[in-house]
Amino acid sequence: MAHYLLLYQLSADYLQRRGEFRDAHLQLAWQVADQGLLLLGGAVGDPIESAMLLFQTDDPDRIAAFACADPYVQQGLVTSWRIVPWLTVAGPLAATPLKSVAIPAADAS
Repeated sequence: MAHYLLLYQLSADYLQRRGEFRDAHLQLAWQVADQGLLLLGGAVGDPIESAMLLFQTDDPDRIAAFACADPYVQQGLVTSWRIVPWLTVAGPLAATPLKSVAIPAADAS
């Protein structure tokens, strides 16, 4: 299965407003995590400037459905979002593991 990042740009008042919607957001996130779709997710930066969620799927439409159902998106805490493929090549969860790249030896003749 392929990896995708769901990238969220957050509103300027995200920290002030998220409390009201946080439980519903986390409930949705854990629901899709329990299904194996969401691997990791969270805020980025200190102070928080954006959020990133790592999904594993062969159907990016499932990620779009998550974003559209997310209370943070519905309530305007997320000002924009996009889904980008992430070609993972190193680590135990890499979708396309590469331990080395074979480079042909130069012809000595």
